[in-house]
Amino acid sequence: MIMNRIADVFFIIGILLVFLFFKTTDFITVMNLLPILVNEEINSYFFFYKNFNFIELITLFLFIGSIGKSAQIIFHT
Repeated sequence: MIMNRIADVFFIIGILLVFLFFKTTDFITVMNLLPILVNEEINSYFFFYKNFNFIELITLFLFIGSIGKSAQIIFHT
């Protein structure tokens, strides 16, 4: 199913961004480092030259991945 594959890609990108930003995927470590690094921004040269907050970008990818995964719940019978 194509929707499931797209959701997998967004999940992987979100997890890779967590790893690149925090250097770990451990949930407790990420939550402890979150208040320190909350204002970090990334410059986007490919999307209207807009600066994105890195935390918002991570949550966007993980959220889209979870929406795509939950859209498949009807097909699990």
